[in-house]
Amino acid sequence: MRKATEYAAVNKYPFFKGYVQEFGKVSIDNDIPAMLSFFFIQGQIAAPYVRIPWDATHLDPRVHAFWIQPSRTGKSIAWEFVGDVLNDCGLASDAYTSGSDAGLIGGVTSEWVEGEDGKKEQVTVETQGMLGGQKALNFDEGSIILNPGKHSQETVLYLQSACNPIGSNSNILVKHLSGRRIETESLASLWITTYPPKGVKEYVLTKGIFQRVLLYWSHWDMDRRQKVSQVRMNRSYRKAKDGIVSYDEIVDYFKSLEKRLRDRVLALTETTYTEWTNEMTREEQEDAVQSVMYEMFTADESYYAATYDVVEDFYSLLEGLNFAIADVVASFVPAMENYSVILATHIAMMDDTWVVTGDHLDMAKDILYDLFKNLIQWLEGEVEVGAKKMEKENHRKDWLEAYNNISPVELDKRGEGWRKKSAVLKQFQANHHITRPTAFKKFNDWAAHLFDAAKDGATVYIRLKEVDA
Repeated sequence: MRKATEYAAVNKYPFFKGYVQEFGKVSIDNDIPAMLSFFFIQGQIAAPYVRIPWDATHLDPRVHAFWIQPSRTGKSIAWEFVGDVLNDCGLASDAYTSGSDAGLIGGVTSEWVEGEDGKKEQVTVETQGMLGGQKALNFDEGSIILNPGKHSQETVLYLQSACNPIGSNSNILVKHLSGRRIETESLASLWITTYPPKGVKEYVLTKGIFQRVLLYWSHWDMDRRQKVSQVRMNRSYRKAKDGIVSYDEIVDYFKSLEKRLRDRVLALTETTYTEWTNEMTREEQEDAVQSVMYEMFTADESYYAATYDVVEDFYSLLEGLNFAIADVVASFVPAMENYSVILATHIAMMDDTWVVTGDHLDMAKDILYDLFKNLIQWLEGEVEVGAKKMEKENHRKDWLEAYNNISPVELDKRGEGWRKKSAVLKQFQANHHITRPTAFKKFNDWAAHLFDAAKDGATVYIRLKEVDA
């Protein structure tokens, strides 16, 4: 993916760019997760106040993220920064490593209380689980979700329900305990990180949790690790340079946004601050928010014109996909569409406007298109470390087949037997029904070492090395 500074939304809003810079002081070379964490925090800010109408249903503004990356590359320490911002904004956060269903959705416990007659009696009290209420929830080792087993399967189902729109029946988590029904409404946002465990691709393709989160996978080779290590070492004994926006200004932005959203809901519903905070139940607040969701934000004509490009661009990434995963990858498209609308609303918030425009939607799609492309390339072309000799030989044969189907040409001073690299890649793409970016990645992973390369003007040519001829 591109660097964060190459996205229009980052460049347009100084506090967004400043946030990414501050994040990078803690977690180096992870600016895509930095962008996602900004929307993650902003989604928690907006969760009690914003419902995005969608015909007879609605979405909420939360952003859930699943970050897959090798160990010791800045995932855990990133939460230190995100958690600090949440705390300074007055938002609750918690961390989940393992636990029971009761720990997630709540349960019952017994307490001794003093009755009117002065005697103590035992009463049953419901306890709220980690998914209950409004909070940012960090799964620092998300591999617990990916490991097969009854408990983890139930955990995934609860997480899926927690991701469903706030205020919908499907957002209510239900568990039956000894004839007692426990119900929990979740306003939690999920921030899940993990190293790439074995079999994760197959799990991603079959479990619905991944159609509800923004999934970001990033490969770290030794060169990238070394560059980050050099940056880290160079920062020792040095005070971090001031960014374009200070940390306090970032926190003030989020706090001001919360007040702006709350005040608009209060004005639209003709509710006082005291009524909202002290007198209304959570159910009454939800009813109030949904009653004005068509007025809270509106969309102009440019927004609807931009929706055509959004759909067309996402489906263009499915062209040429292998039939074995095409249908599964297509199941991610509705999530990309939902998040396009959600992030467009986020960007309208950043623009301090209540009208969502085509520009807002374009900036949202700009980020999500790359995330979706990154996901497809990973699902198509992830290379298992330590591949067997037979597997390597099969890849070699596949590339030689594509190479030998292209007519050779002679290059001045370089001799005969050269093929256009683009033609070989196109042939390989057609042979295996994969997208062009995936063909490039497979070439770099499996075939680059087999060929010599040369340029004639702007055209790249390859020729099989003599040892492999």
